Amino acid sequence: MTVERIDEESPLLTNETNNYTDHIQKRRRTTPTPLPKVQISILMLLQICEPITSQSIYPYINQLISELDITGGDERKVGYYAGLIESLFFVTEAMTVFQWSRASDHVGRKPILLIGLAGSMISMLLFGLSKTFWALVIRCHAGK
Repeated sequence: MTVERIDEESPLLTNETNNYTDHIQKRRRTTPTPLPKVQISILMLLQICEPITSQSIYPYINQLISELDITGGDERKVGYYAGLIESLFFVTEAMTVFQWSRASDHVGRKPILLIGLAGSMISMLLFGLSKTFWALVIRCHAGK
């Protein structure tokens, strides 16, 4: 009775299976799949919107809070309210990422991407037109 030595270099498949696998691998090597450059470019273009919507308010949020008189004239509270509005975007994004990915699995990626872009566009438009603190909070919906 001979005992076959099995180590990390011994093949896991039999010769019949190896021949079939070699044939498939050779066939795959001869016909490479081209990279879908147009689709990747479109997705990259869509992904530019997220950092724009998340970072665009930093230059003017302090002045906006001061001018809308949210703090009641107390300049020390401007940073608090600015930080609250800025962080709500990311809190909402963190809370809804799993729901959007689950919806993407059921509905498909394209509709979810379009819904997300439309939601970001509408919430940023409403944010730009807002005159009260609670209307500024609408920006958190861009994070979903």
